[in-house]
Order: sequence, then structure tokens, then C-alpha cells
Amino acid sequence: MNMMTNKIKKFCHYVLILTLLLTSFAINPRTNVVAATTNDASNEPAIDWRVTGPMGGDIRAIAIDPQNKSRLLVGTLDGQIYSSNDGGTNWTQLVGFRHPGLYVEYIIIDPRDSNTFYVATHRHKDAGGFYKTTDGGQTWREHLAGEAVHALAQAPKNPDVLVAGTNRGVFRSMDAGDSWKMIPEGGFPGLINIDSLAVDPRSVDTIYAGTWYLPWKTIDGGKTWARVKNGMIDDSDVFAIEIDRRNPDHIIASACSGIYESKNAAGTWRKVQGIPSTSRRTRAILQNPGLPDTIFAGTTEGLWRSPDGGNVWTLMTPKQLEVNAIAVHPDDPNTVYIGTNNYGVMISRDNGKTFSLSNNGFSGRRAYQLTADRERPGRVYASTINTATGGGFFFISEDGGVTWKSTTKGLPSRLITYSILQDEKNPETLYTGTNLGMYVSNDRGLSWAALGAPAEVKKPKARKARNTRVRPTATQRAAAQSDRTAIQPAASPRRVDEGVKRAQVALNAAGYNVGTPDGVAGTRTITAVRKFQLDKRIPQTGVIDAATFTALGIDGGIPTDGTAASLQTAPQALTDTINALAYTFDEKDGQRGILAATNAGLFRTYNPTVGWERLSYGKDFDARTLCISASPQSPNTIYVGTATSGTLRSQDNGATWQNVEGIPTNVPINVIEQDPKRAGYVYIGTTQTFYVSHDGGQKWMRRGGNLPLGTFTSILINPENTDELFVCRASERVTSREQEGGVYRSSDAGMTWQRIDTELPSQRVWTLAFDSNNPNRLLVGSHSAGVYLAERAGGARAATLGAASQ
Repeated sequence: MNMMTNKIKKFCHYVLILTLLLTSFAINPRTNVVAATTNDASNEPAIDWRVTGPMGGDIRAIAIDPQNKSRLLVGTLDGQIYSSNDGGTNWTQLVGFRHPGLYVEYIIIDPRDSNTFYVATHRHKDAGGFYKTTDGGQTWREHLAGEAVHALAQAPKNPDVLVAGTNRGVFRSMDAGDSWKMIPEGGFPGLINIDSLAVDPRSVDTIYAGTWYLPWKTIDGGKTWARVKNGMIDDSDVFAIEIDRRNPDHIIASACSGIYESKNAAGTWRKVQGIPSTSRRTRAILQNPGLPDTIFAGTTEGLWRSPDGGNVWTLMTPKQLEVNAIAVHPDDPNTVYIGTNNYGVMISRDNGKTFSLSNNGFSGRRAYQLTADRERPGRVYASTINTATGGGFFFISEDGGVTWKSTTKGLPSRLITYSILQDEKNPETLYTGTNLGMYVSNDRGLSWAALGAPAEVKKPKARKARNTRVRPTATQRAAAQSDRTAIQPAASPRRVDEGVKRAQVALNAAGYNVGTPDGVAGTRTITAVRKFQLDKRIPQTGVIDAATFTALGIDGGIPTDGTAASLQTAPQALTDTINALAYTFDEKDGQRGILAATNAGLFRTYNPTVGWERLSYGKDFDARTLCISASPQSPNTIYVGTATSGTLRSQDNGATWQNVEGIPTNVPINVIEQDPKRAGYVYIGTTQTFYVSHDGGQKWMRRGGNLPLGTFTSILINPENTDELFVCRASERVTSREQEGGVYRSSDAGMTWQRIDTELPSQRVWTLAFDSNNPNRLLVGSHSAGVYLAERAGGARAATLGAASQ
């Protein structure tokens, strides 16, 4: 998914004081703690970096050491490899291998040498490469650097023979991966986009290759190839090929059209029945090496098992699991390992009957938003995004980010949380801005409900002459009246307008359900109008204007002024993507306002249950709003960042808007923060660089003096010492070290900077937050290693050193 960074940061009430005289770093592989040392006389550790989870995430490849059933390797979707020496109970990153942005698609541990690994990587259609280590992962040699390697296999008869499948064709190595040649040289017509490979155990020259379209076979070491598709549906993407160890002429292949088997070495295929078509994207096939009658199929809807060689299949896991890899050691056939999207590694000790998570030490999650509870010490809220499948999770920590638990009750599976806001008056209430609109929790994140269009009050039905039903009590009537009052839309005359009624009929016919057309411009109607305008690329005014009438196919001229007026004043619900949420610093009826940055523009409410008003920028500016900033120093000043109109500023509480000069308009604006104590100190992060102003935006300094170029995603200001800033970088795609990201600190209000992160599993960072319970701890949300805790060691001495450095 190509996603723009959508951030908003809130201030906490405690100080993070970090002394940052960093010169060298060391990593402890047992604890995944990275220590940064200082230059002062005591030489005490300055910052400890710990990966704390949430554990789990995306696993793409699994390998078991043929010589040691307790030793495993797993590969991730972001260029990392983790190892376990205790059968998957604990995991440690191989720090010698770190290639952000690469899919680690296959890992092979050489059966002759447990310290020799072979790794295939790619960036989907872009190049990855083949990597080899002979020292257990400390150092690596790269080959096939210009190739996207999607498949890798080792010849059972001669382990020196390796074959690699790339987008261009098949390559073979005769010297254990030290040199490679395409077979045949220059490729073979149609043999491209290789997804899977297998080598016949009887001959190194017999190779099967699965492509995005159909399977192929060579019997002469790749000099010639033939398509072997008889019985297989055309245009089948062959994801995996498994050769029966007892009978190499028996082959099982998985494709997008189902699972197939051949009893005559791919001469003909028959489709295997038993796995539903909804689960047909079978990414991995494995014959249990210790129990050959048992075959496992890892699909996009769980793990399936056949106990009789593929005739009967049973689903062994919940359907929400997407299984990418399966591994079983021949000496321990009842222990089955699977690598999944979102849930990491799962292990079965009973030949696949039951599975449990086993991710201690491994986090492959993308932590996108972090917020500390303002009242409960140690309570932190985090949202994550599923890298491979879309959607995400919501997590809560009660110990300052050391451990996490998932709380997704009431949240749809494909929901992504972009912003978290705690209610100013009731800390039990949390709001989230998501890709599906706004959600609310009234129990501090334990359960959630959509905060969609307010229900419209219906006219009471006429009473019958005699009513034998039990009448509600006075308490029940009062509660019901209170509920109706709470969800009542903004008061306005409920006049019937024929233009509105005709539009409602047309909207219903077009699939934008507004209920029974009644000619009344209610919240449901205005929401449907906005969605229709967005889908039809009409200016999203929320008004049934001439362009909307035309797009709806309504004859009879332009709508009346009354239609437009009634729709303009109707409250709106936010059901589309909300990129950011922030409180205003003005009040209405004793309530602080909330601002919402959406792809349809900026909205404001003083009561989310009632509805939202749109704050129009005017027709000259892009309405797609990515971030917001408001400050107590200038209550009427609002900054917003847009997709293609740069930074906009209003100095009259949203009534009028102007471009902020000096900030480019051709790049998205990711984040804006204003100093909470000094009016005029403003900081802006874009998809290209970082900007600093100390005079209210009259002049801007690019890159803050010495920051690198890159996508800046989060800005954190120390509320007690606002000269101290932290910023971070991240990007969706990484093709060079310069794009990896990092965390930076300034002690002079953004004039100069120092990088403070070190060799972490993932250096792309999306979000930063202070720990409200520990003034020496910073929470850091990474792209593919979950949350880091960056903690200043030394306790009271650390605070003294930090204060002295200011």
C-alpha cells in the first residue's frame, strides 16, 4: 500500500532529559539491548535501546538446521533475519544481516555446514539479491545483485548445486552460490517471473520451475525447458512445488487456481479437492519429512493438513492466519513451525493439531502511533499497521511499553488507526482517526465503537386508542430522552426541499444509501453527498450544486438556493479516512474543539456525537489534509499540512487561509508542531526535508542546519525545556542506506542536530512519544521492529547531567 504519512503529536507533562555525547555503540545479542556510551569521565552508558514489541509480525521464510532440530532461522518482509537455538522459544536478530526494504523470501541452511546459510531476497518486481554466509551470519557475500530472487532450491543429490528463480529467469550455481549463470544463457522465452523451484533428488539436471503463469520443467540442466501444464488451468501462478521423497515422480504444486498433483513427473496434473476456493492461494506446500503421508498447505486462510497424501484436507488453524512458510525437522516430525503475516512464528507440538505463538525476542510490527495516557503512569497506547495484509491492531501497555496486549474488540479487521486522542475532560474516553472514520472507546481502549453519522430523531408514531404494553418508568423515560438529546443533530428547521428529495432518490439509485427520501438535509444525506462527490472527483463541498446534480443525472436545472443552504448548514459525520486529530485552544459551550484532518478537508466539532463542520480552505487549495497543529500561545492560529498545497495557516480560527511562504507546495506535509511556550517557534516535516522557523513563519531554515534529507514523520518537543526537540525519519520504500531513517535530537530549538539511534533492527521510525511515568524514557515506533524504549541510564545522576548540558 502506498500510504502518505499522517501524524499528529501531543505534548506530555513530564521531562525527558537525555545526555547525548554519543561516540560508540555495542549490542548484547542475548537481550536485544543496544548501549550507547558517552565521552564523559564516568564513561557511563548514555542510552539503552530495547526492542519491546508488540511481539509477532510478518515472517516470510523459515529454515531448520538439518544437523540441529533446535536451531532455526526466520526471515522478514523488511530485510531482517532472526535465529533461535532453543526450538523457537526465544529469538535474536542476526545483526550482520540488515537490508531494509528487502523481502527475505527463502533461507537454506546447508546440510553439510550449520554455519553456511543461503538467502534469496527481492523487492517484489525490483532487485534484491542472493546472500551467502559461512560464519553463521556475521558476514555476508552478495551475488545476483541486480535480480529480484523469488525462489531458491538446493539439489539433494549434490548440495553444491543451487538454483535461483528471478523475474528474468532461472540461474544456477555449481559451487554453492559463489558464482551464477542463467540457464540457458540469455534466458528462455516465457520462462520469467519465477515463484517456485524444486530439484529432483535423483538428478541435478531435472528442475521444476513455477512461474506467475504455469509450471516448467527441464531434464538437461536448463539447456531446454518445456511447459508442463496438462491438466492445470491456464494462467495459474504456481507458488510452491513439493517433490515426494518416497516417489519423486509424485509432485504436488500449489497455484492460484488450487492445489494440483502429478503421479508422472508433471506429465499430467489433477486438481486436488478438499481445500475451499477461498483458501486457494496456497503459498507453501510441505510433505512432513518424518511422516510422509502428512502434507501441509499454508494458505491465505490458514494451515490445512492432509493425513493421507493429499486426498482429504482439514483446516488446522483459524482462517484469519495467512501462512507464508512451513518447516518440520525429520528427527522431530510432530513439531511443526509456521511463519505468518501479522502473528509471527507459531509452533505445534502435535503434528499440526494445535498451535501457539512463539515470538519472544521477535517483533516485526510497524508501530505507527504512540500516545501515553495523561493520568495513568505507565499506560501507553499504540497502533500498528499490517505491512502485508492491510488493516492493523491496537495495543495497550501498562508498564511503560515493556509488555503489550492487543485490544481490538469492536474494531474491523481492515481498520488502520492513524491518530489517537484522549478526551480532555474524561480520560476514560479515547478517540481514534482511522481509514474507516472515527472510533470511540469509553473504557480506555478496551473496546471500541464506530462514531459514524448521528442518528436522526424520528417523529413519534401516533398512539393507538388502547395501549396494553407496559409503560416505561420515569427513570427509563429520562434516560431515553437524554440519549435522544445527546445524538440530536444541530438544530435547524426540518423543511422539505424538492431538490434534496430528488438528490436523495438519485443517491439511493447510485448505491449511496440515504434511507427513505424525505427532502430533509440530514446528516445521513450530507455524508452520502460528500462520498459521492469524492468518488466522482467533484469538489467535495457537501453541497448539491450544479456539478453534483449533473453527475447524479438529475434533469431540470440547477438546484434551488434553499437546497444549497440547507446542506451547507447540516452537520456531517466523518466516515472516510481521518489522518490526524487535535484539540483546538478555543471553547464553545464549555467544550474544547476537536480538529480532524481528512482526505476531504479539515473538520471541526465541539461534540463528536453531534457532527462536524467543514472548514473550507477555498477553491485554490488542495483539501487533502495530512496533519494539524494548534498552540495555546496563539489560540486562533491553526496550521495544516496538505498533499499538494504545502502548509496553510489560519489566524482567525479557520475562517480564512493563506499559504505559508517558504514551504514548498509540491511535496506532502507530514507533520507540524508549534512550541507550547514560545509563539512563533514552528517546525515542519515534509517528505523531502525539515524546516525551522523562530519568527512565526517569516523565515525558514531548511534541514535545521545539518539534518539529512528524507521523509520526516514525527516531531517531539520537550514541554518543560522547549529547546530540546526530537525528530525521526521513515519512508515506505528503501533502496539505499541514506533512506533508512533514524532519530535525531536538538538542544538548541532545531538549529543543530545529533543522531541518537544506533544499529537497530529497523531504523525507519514513524512516531515518537514521551513516557509519562519515566522522565528518562522515550518511546520510538519503528517500521518493522515494533516499539523501542530509549532510556537514559543513571537515574538522578542522568537528570543532573541532562540539566547541566542545556
